[in-house]
Amino acid sequence: MSKKIFLLIFFVFIFTKSEAKQLTNNVIVSIDNLIITDLDINKEINFIKFINKGQVVNSPEILKKEIINSLIDRKIKDLETNYYKIEISEKEIENNLYNYLEGMKINNEILNSFYNQNEIEKDYIKNIIKIDMKWSNLIRQIYGSRLNVNLTEVNKELEKKQNNSVDDEKLNTKLIIIEQNKLLNKFSATHLEKSKKKYLIKFL
Repeated sequence: MSKKIFLLIFFVFIFTKSEAKQLTNNVIVSIDNLIITDLDINKEINFIKFINKGQVVNSPEILKKEIINSLIDRKIKDLETNYYKIEISEKEIENNLYNYLEGMKINNEILNSFYNQNEIEKDYIKNIIKIDMKWSNLIRQIYGSRLNVNLTEVNKELEKKQNNSVDDEKLNTKLIIIEQNKLLNKFSATHLEKSKKKYLIKFL
């Protein structure tokens, strides 16, 4: 009798574990031959919480929706930059990763602890940075010749912050870069929406 009970408990355990694993790996969205699963969403939720020191303003439902959209955007950027064969050197990626972690005050011990506790691959943040860098390069390559800054707006800002000529020159350069980045952000958003039409996005 006890042997039968043991076997029943064993099979229930195996079934439950198998079912839980299956639920964890449910495919939520497919983008051509790429997929986004429940596991991907959970990883991203843990990543967002980690970066924001556990402070998440939105409700779980809104957060999940935002994360799914964010993951779709990332997959599209990855597909599009691969299509255009955009490459970034390992040194550039490592430098950007270092600066990012330094700015967030995250050392290797904290980072590895996060990865281990959440069973996330060690290059998770590095891959995010790599895709973002490739995408930025792509946008600059395509739209770089169209970064015509409105100098009237720059001069207006410059007049508000009158300093000596040396400072004015530095400030002028800084303001032009800011305006160029605004344009790049607009081109980035436009190109992303345009790119989405090239790929089959299916919510499952």
